[in-house]
Amino acid sequence: MHREFICIVCPNSCHISVEYEGTNIKDIKGDQCPKGRDYVKNEITNPLRVFTGSVLVENGDFPLVSVKTSSPIPKQYLKKVGEITRQMKVEAPVELGQIVARNLLNKKIDLIATRKIKKINKKNSLLS
Repeated sequence: MHREFICIVCPNSCHISVEYEGTNIKDIKGDQCPKGRDYVKNEITNPLRVFTGSVLVENGDFPLVSVKTSSPIPKQYLKKVGEITRQMKVEAPVELGQIVARNLLNKKIDLIATRKIKKINKKNSLLS
């Protein structure tokens, strides 16, 4: 099989051409640095992505907190993690970098907050 990739690892954005069968890579051309070669190998054998999304917040100054996985996860888990986050709620306050969920799917996937959410007092906010 032949496939073209545009490497996203460094600013070179190399156009890399690959010949492979299954996960067996036969030939790679167009990589300008070792990062490009590694990127293509990973994309063919085990594509990884950082999940980004949002989670509902109760009693916060914003209704949602943005989250991401603490490290790249196998691409096959993205949809499942998204389904989980759509059902989650966290209580304010939320700190930047706070782990809002641990060990999702029993795969050691942690979800961390990417912004700070302050707690609001609903009684006081209705009077303002």
